[in-house]
Amino acid sequence: MNSVNKLALMGAFRAFGGSIIWPFVGYALYTVFHFPLYFVSLFYLAQALIGVLSYIVGGYMADFLGRVRTMFIATISSSLFLFLSFLFYYPLVVVSFILLQTFMNNIYNVANTTTVADINRGFKSLVASFSRVRVGINAGWAFGPLIGSIIFEKYSFRELLLISSIITLIPILFLRSIPDFKGKRVSLKIEKDFAIFLLPTFLTFMLMGQLGFSLLTYYTKVIKLSVVDVGILFMVNGILIVFLQDLIGRHLKMKHILLGMLIYSISYFAVAFITNFFFAVIDMVFVTVAEMIVSPISQAIASSLTKEEYRGRELGIYGMVTALGRVIGSSYSSFLMSYFLYSPLYLWSLISIPGVLSIPLYLLSFKGIRSNG
Repeated sequence: MNSVNKLALMGAFRAFGGSIIWPFVGYALYTVFHFPLYFVSLFYLAQALIGVLSYIVGGYMADFLGRVRTMFIATISSSLFLFLSFLFYYPLVVVSFILLQTFMNNIYNVANTTTVADINRGFKSLVASFSRVRVGINAGWAFGPLIGSIIFEKYSFRELLLISSIITLIPILFLRSIPDFKGKRVSLKIEKDFAIFLLPTFLTFMLMGQLGFSLLTYYTKVIKLSVVDVGILFMVNGILIVFLQDLIGRHLKMKHILLGMLIYSISYFAVAFITNFFFAVIDMVFVTVAEMIVSPISQAIASSLTKEEYRGRELGIYGMVTALGRVIGSSYSSFLMSYFLYSPLYLWSLISIPGVLSIPLYLLSFKGIRSNG
């Protein structure tokens, strides 16, 4: 088994352990611990602040300690914090440990992404490898939310934390066989082309971050779907990626990210007109197609713009921007829901705006990076 396939398998276990709880964290804060929506918004903002620090720290750790050692430390720590959340099951304590787990999880993500970039050369090779890793991740994601939703409804959020802490440890079994790399020098410089590319990236991941709290809350509270129904929707997302991502990834070019963002924006706007589970499934198919186009291209562009000497730091910055986009996107939607939860057209129009704005910014960034496509 080559290194990319091993990283994909590790990603499958990590995604399975993470996805049984992450779609339900904000929902649990709202419905189990009875925090108001503004607190949920603040929680996601706290995740954003942690993301700023953790991805920078992760980048430097990946360069100085090596990718494999960084992933090992992050895996052990993530599992420990989830277990402590289960052991000390009090609202603010759980929130604190989940935020710490977020910190370590982000550090792992930097080292993992950097490893994929280290073992590949050329834009097409990068897209293919990131597509393969996404197949593994989404194999875990395909079933995690559904199983998590069943456990959540039959038992409690606490049991989910324990199960997740155990599954999260499994990737350790594969880490020794992954080739290790280190950075060669320290630099605080950010290349102009890389910085320009980060602007639409942030907006993109604001929209990508809606596949969680906002959809779960809207579908259960407004459309009256069950938590298990939404778990099935997330499973549809994961299964489609498992079977189609490799095939789509072989044909992707840099310019296709524009098409992906257009599909993304229209698909989330269309949520305003969904009235039942059948239409929710159809819309999820289009959301997933957009994700299969956008995500590997975004990672490949970022990787192709990095310098080998300090790749961990640069991809740490990229990871920081994507994490900020996701959590600020969740915070943004939870804030909007405080006012427009039962006004779907206003709600989903506003949620879709970042995706629309990203398109001209990608066109601007292509002027400097087209030679990498």
